Amino acid sequence: MMTPANAFLRSKLLYRGDNLDVLRQMPDESVDLIYLDPPFFSNRQYEVIWGDEAEIRSFMDRWEGGIEVYTDWMRRRVEQLVRVLDGAGSFYLHCDWHASHYLKVMCDEVFKAAGGAFQNEIVWYYRGGGVSKRRWGRRHDVLLFYTKSGEWTFNVDPVRMEYSPESQERLKYEARAFRTNKRTGEERVYAGYRPNPKGKHPDDVWSIQPLMPSNRRRLGYPTQKPEDLLRNVILASSNEGDLVLDPFCGCGTTLSVAEQLKRNWIGIDISPTAIDVCDGRLVLLGARPLIRGMPRDLVDLEAMSPYEFQKWACHQVHAIPNPRLSGDGGIDGRVIVSQDPVQVKQSKVGRPMIENFEVAIERVGHNRGVFVGYSFSKDAREEVARVKRKHGIEIVLERAEDLLKQSPRDRIVQEVRVDQQLSLDEYLVPRAPKEQVSLDELVSSEQRSQRKRRELAG
Repeated sequence: MMTPANAFLRSKLLYRGDNLDVLRQMPDESVDLIYLDPPFFSNRQYEVIWGDEAEIRSFMDRWEGGIEVYTDWMRRRVEQLVRVLDGAGSFYLHCDWHASHYLKVMCDEVFKAAGGAFQNEIVWYYRGGGVSKRRWGRRHDVLLFYTKSGEWTFNVDPVRMEYSPESQERLKYEARAFRTNKRTGEERVYAGYRPNPKGKHPDDVWSIQPLMPSNRRRLGYPTQKPEDLLRNVILASSNEGDLVLDPFCGCGTTLSVAEQLKRNWIGIDISPTAIDVCDGRLVLLGARPLIRGMPRDLVDLEAMSPYEFQKWACHQVHAIPNPRLSGDGGIDGRVIVSQDPVQVKQSKVGRPMIENFEVAIERVGHNRGVFVGYSFSKDAREEVARVKRKHGIEIVLERAEDLLKQSPRDRIVQEVRVDQQLSLDEYLVPRAPKEQVSLDELVSSEQRSQRKRRELAG
């Protein structure tokens, strides 16, 4: 429902930053539906997906101190989410067996204080391989469904389920149905019971298969959820034009489904790479997201750690960053499709750097590469011209300041117009690399950066 408080939020927005900071700036009761799939208190390797500096810091904050720290980290965010949730809004928290019991107790307390209530524990059941010989197979996640008041949106018909084969057979004969009054114990008989032609009332157990590793819709995000799961949530608990918020938007599944179902949406993620992935995915659907919180000038770029700057630069030239922090052979990334090498320097680039990159390009058997830096000396530009004339190696020089002025989205659309044989999604949706930087290496790198910043500040 449109109100003065949330009218300005109707635009489709992507925010890069800590969701707690973003939520604190949002007006009360401005969102109709919230779905969140936060980092599970489970597999630590899944906690850092893209390796961005801010994502690593958030990881360190969550894990230092165990489940109590994790629950408190979540509580502060849930309190803000309840505040921005409309009085007739709905809230779905996606979690697994590691922390669902802790999170439910916490959410019960927060919603009770706001006058809300718990409605359902939805079980998402899925099949899969890999079971322990010592316990039952773990084959489900949990969605905790809360509402903020006694009135909320719940559209039954769009999410009705098929009747089971047994029920369909029984209902052929309009068999009598028996119902027992739970309060009095009286049994009543309903003769001539007929099924609803649209299907049975939805249960709180949903059997939906996760995306298989070979699925072309996979974006390399380990916890990517199937669209059918989000379709159930959004169809049931919102209407066209309502505002859907995902404060841990990841690779953008919630936003993608909301866009397809003609809802408005806001996505928040701490990772710049995740925001780039969301943007590319939504552009494929015809959306033009407004993006907030990404670097705007050289001051913002200089504040980045070298690895974060490398990832940002690679995505601006639409390349996959090299997952290795060291020993990368002078190649910081590869351009999608062409696989041309990319080199990134958070500094002015001189001739020796260009010469080293020439060697790296030749070593991998290419004749073209992209070099990103703050600026390029006269000697560097002369060397680029010489190597093209003498050896046929083309090095494209990209200034970071120029890349700030053009979104990856615009750059890719221009490239696709040049080569129409390549499909748009081959260009536009970057995928997480199969080879991930080790978690210990990422955390160690961030700790060294923090020590360096403290030394400089002192």
